[in-house]
Amino acid sequence: MLDKVAPTVRPPRSGFATARAALADGADPVALVLDAADRARAAAGDGIFTALVPREEVERKAAAAAARARAGEALPLLGLTFSVKDNLHVAGMATTLNCPVVAMAPEESALAISRLEAAGAVLIGKNTMDQFATGLNGTRSPDPLCRNALDPDFIPGGSSSGSGVAVAAGLVSFSLGSDTGGSGRVPAACNGIVGLKPTLGLVSTRGAVYNSRLLDCIPIFAANVDDASEILGLIAGYDPLDPWSRRDADAIETAPVPAPSTRLAIPRRDQMRFFGDAAAEAAFDTNLDRLRGLGYTLEEIDYSPFEEAGRLVFQSALVAERLVEYDEVITAHRDAIHPAALAAIEPGRGYSAKQAFETIYRMRELKRAAEIALADYAAFVVPTVPTIYTIDEMLADPMVRNATMGTYTYFVNPMDLCAVAAPGVPARAGLPSSLSFISLAGCDGVVAGLARQFQQAD
Repeated sequence: MLDKVAPTVRPPRSGFATARAALADGADPVALVLDAADRARAAAGDGIFTALVPREEVERKAAAAAARARAGEALPLLGLTFSVKDNLHVAGMATTLNCPVVAMAPEESALAISRLEAAGAVLIGKNTMDQFATGLNGTRSPDPLCRNALDPDFIPGGSSSGSGVAVAAGLVSFSLGSDTGGSGRVPAACNGIVGLKPTLGLVSTRGAVYNSRLLDCIPIFAANVDDASEILGLIAGYDPLDPWSRRDADAIETAPVPAPSTRLAIPRRDQMRFFGDAAAEAAFDTNLDRLRGLGYTLEEIDYSPFEEAGRLVFQSALVAERLVEYDEVITAHRDAIHPAALAAIEPGRGYSAKQAFETIYRMRELKRAAEIALADYAAFVVPTVPTIYTIDEMLADPMVRNATMGTYTYFVNPMDLCAVAAPGVPARAGLPSSLSFISLAGCDGVVAGLARQFQQAD
């Protein structure tokens, strides 16, 4: 087990402001990048990475970026480092989805990664994940388990566990994950950082291995909203080679903007659940008071359509979509599949095509319900997670408690919404709480602006 540290929210050592201040003082960008690479290598046994880029390759890429900058090229991410979830392709590195027997050898990197490297960022490694991106807790992976960056007794959140921890532990400046039902927000909540889940199709998913082509997107983990929004601005945009890319992606505002009104929606209190976690409930109330202090009016709305949409993600014929990617895998390599991952994929075989179409139709109806419910509000505000479990608690009841983690995240993608999760006041065991600011597709700048205001009011 890692040495336990006192839970405290802190910006990563290699965050944007730190690196840029050092560069302004004359620091060598190559040295900054290598320092991050060495920290990551020192943590190689902590279950955060599935693979690290060789140090000499990191140095070569950092030197090439520095040379481009000296030649006059504008590189906004010079001196910054990042890591990516191991379901995003990186040319020359295996993509394993945390199941080595299915390792792929991509010849081309995901478009989002190529854009970041073109902006001067240097990739440090690939992050661990709940196997096949099928969990929200971070324990559905081979040993050693990735542990919470603030308190190693607790789960890191999943499925983008390593991506969240790498940022919270200060090993990289930012990271990329994937998000089907909350995997870009739950690890952020568990580790006291920001998780930005863009509008579906705003960021090209070309080069990602899907859990759901209907619902997947590439989220960003960073120390604060400004950093996450900056990265979104660099990787967003229409990609004609990605059939899921939005044609209006280039017109969507990604930078934080003021809210169009002071009205915020929250769930009806009698419909909310915190699963016995009084500290989480109290933290949610305190976070809402912070919003009131900022001048916002909070109005309760019916949560039932959002809860129903959330159930569709993992309790309907939508789970059959996973078989597109993994049917042959779970047949040929059954013994290599984590039992909880297998339990999340295999039920898809029990649904009919008729049920799949019925589910898709219902998903469209619920998307319209969200549009109507949220039309008069700047955003919908919910706790990102209702509670957080220790690793031992999660392992004792992995299916039920995993689903608990998605109580307030599952509905976002099937309803075609965007979201930003930002850390709030302390909750259970001193770990931070988190609020998610959620709005309609294309309102990415609005939710970023709200989350930024909330985070800066701390």
